[in-house]
Amino acid sequence: MYVANNSQSLNPQEAISYQKATVPGLLKTIPQENPQWQCRHLDLPQNSLEVNSDRILQELTIDAKDSEVAYRDGERWVSALEKIDLPSKPKQPLPFKAGGTYLISGGLGGIGVEIAKYLLEHYQAKVLLLGRTSLPDSKSWESYLQQGGKLAEKIKGYQQLQKLDGEVIYQGIDIANQKAVQEVVQQTLSGWNTQQLDGVIHLAGLMQERLLIEETPESLAEVLRPKLLGTWVLHQLPELQPKSLFINFSSINGFFGGTTVGAYAAANSFLDAFCYYQRDRGQLQSYCLAWSMWDEMGMSRGYQMKQLTQAKGYLAVGLSQGMSSLLASLCYDQPYLMVGLDGSNLNIRRFTTVSDTLQQLTAYFTTNGKGKPNVSVVERQVQDAVGKPSSYAVVELAEIPLTKEGEIDIDLLSQSNLGRSTQERVKPRNETERQIAQIWQEVLGVSQVGVDDNFFELGGNSLLATQVISRLRQTFEKELNLKLLFEYPTIIGIAQNLEVLRQVAQNQSILTSETEEKERFLL
Repeated sequence: MYVANNSQSLNPQEAISYQKATVPGLLKTIPQENPQWQCRHLDLPQNSLEVNSDRILQELTIDAKDSEVAYRDGERWVSALEKIDLPSKPKQPLPFKAGGTYLISGGLGGIGVEIAKYLLEHYQAKVLLLGRTSLPDSKSWESYLQQGGKLAEKIKGYQQLQKLDGEVIYQGIDIANQKAVQEVVQQTLSGWNTQQLDGVIHLAGLMQERLLIEETPESLAEVLRPKLLGTWVLHQLPELQPKSLFINFSSINGFFGGTTVGAYAAANSFLDAFCYYQRDRGQLQSYCLAWSMWDEMGMSRGYQMKQLTQAKGYLAVGLSQGMSSLLASLCYDQPYLMVGLDGSNLNIRRFTTVSDTLQQLTAYFTTNGKGKPNVSVVERQVQDAVGKPSSYAVVELAEIPLTKEGEIDIDLLSQSNLGRSTQERVKPRNETERQIAQIWQEVLGVSQVGVDDNFFELGGNSLLATQVISRLRQTFEKELNLKLLFEYPTIIGIAQNLEVLRQVAQNQSILTSETEEKERFLL
């Protein structure tokens, strides 16, 4: 349990200590990488030692899986998600100015180019793009364009922007180097005959996949640098005026955490909190948009596990959807919004304010082995206490657990390890899934597993995970990382990953064959 004060804000009047804001992203990542652990972030006001001690002791006895808890005036609050109906909110004009001056960090990435294009086309703006990559001399651009690659794409994007109305300048720079950034901004604005910066759009970021146990102080600092120091450097620019625009691009990992992206989650949870600090202390028009992922753009480009990510409720946002969402959010005074969540997904629904959907009626039964429940009975729907249609699960048990008094043991009956729904458990459907299931059964010592069963809920741990990965490497002759099982702890998840690796290897083989054929033809 992590206990702090001023680390959570329940209303706009409550100041938040942004210095503590990296912790939530880390805490939410830990249980995802080690399911045996449960973490809670407890925010307490500065009451008496006795009162706060009682609160802490009380939280230690509460079995709820609330990851963020705050006490105010004796009441216990937990964090949740709420769907925003933007059209019902007061609308405001877009905050961009015609001929305005704007800085975009991460500026020659796919998203940065699109935003710059919008500002140039619609506002004839003056745009300063800052990025990690230094461009070569323009005289050599043609040769780079012929070679292709990421640098060629950046050059091509820059050339497209230069053809539009307005003005655009790109500078390769370390966004966390305050002196260098201030010098570039000052020189650029001076060349534009102004000393005012109308807005900052902060896209720069770095995501590296590692389990937290693999992180080092250096690797953590590398990921945190552009989001923490970079944000602070841009926030400190003297050219920013009161009510200047400041848009932070964050990630939903800041709220949800994420297997193998704990450092990135921590960086974005900082960004989420800093937005409120900017509004409160900096008097800026600050917005923070936490995205799922832009489809084939930015850090999501080339991401091969898109379908598995979508299964968690994180949807891929297309370019048109992303730009529309950005502009729509700026028309309303909502400092923090998440974009790209599937509200019907169970992983998302467990964070929504409507909790009744997380409760499910379960029917337990035993048989003599000669019969199964009638399908019409299994699929029947019931109504809850308010007349709302509700489905129920059907679970077969070898025997119904009883108390010493001979009554049904409700507590023991509800434990998930007694049985699984006959509708939910899906047997392996192909040879790959059967081979994975066989390995799980032997390592875990269980007789049956379904393709959707969670490895860790079946009794798996880090040591057993190492054994499973070793067996998978031998069986499928693929180089698999331990983090695969932490990120996709189901048979179907691993099987889909193996299929992706197979397709990649096949495509590389085809490309190699075509190249060799061309070489033979030329010879």
